[in-house]
Amino acid sequence: MALAPPRLIDRGDLLAALDDAAASKVTIISAPAGSGKTSLLRAWADRPGQPRRLAIVQVRRDQQDAQVFCLALLDAVRHARGAPSGVAAPAATPDFNAPAMVDRVLAELAEAGRDIMLVIEDLHELRSPETFGQLTRLLTNLPAGVHALLTTRRDLPLRLHQLRLAGELAEIRAADLRFTEHETRELLAAS
Repeated sequence: MALAPPRLIDRGDLLAALDDAAASKVTIISAPAGSGKTSLLRAWADRPGQPRRLAIVQVRRDQQDAQVFCLALLDAVRHARGAPSGVAAPAATPDFNAPAMVDRVLAELAEAGRDIMLVIEDLHELRSPETFGQLTRLLTNLPAGVHALLTTRRDLPLRLHQLRLAGELAEIRAADLRFTEHETRELLAAS
């Protein structure tokens, strides 16, 4: 027996919750595999009238290279801001300077303006301790009006306590993504 796709269930409450959460400087959606993180994110991003330009980075499985991750961030931001096609993406170099690259991403975000959202999917796949330190610096120094949304399967070694204390960190957890009893019945009735 095939189940009806989740989009048949009205999850407007979750979209509204994500709208509210995305108003924070940083939003984290953290839940186990199969919880609906990506479905929620895609439904939210694909809505007509989405006011933000999205700079989306999909972290590759077992990503360990800080340089590759930072270059992907820079490329996503440039793509979202509509950089001219003649602008070449920076290439990987043996003398990679992570702090300088974070500064470069922050500068690009500042140039992009107030309507950009940096989306990093599957952040749990990142395996570079150095990169988490630089990502913390990036997230805590986002330019005014720029927001970040992270999806992950587990808590990460990001030091975002200052954002949490300032009310600039929103979190959507597995319990928030679970179907209510009514939604479960509706899904079963539709199948």
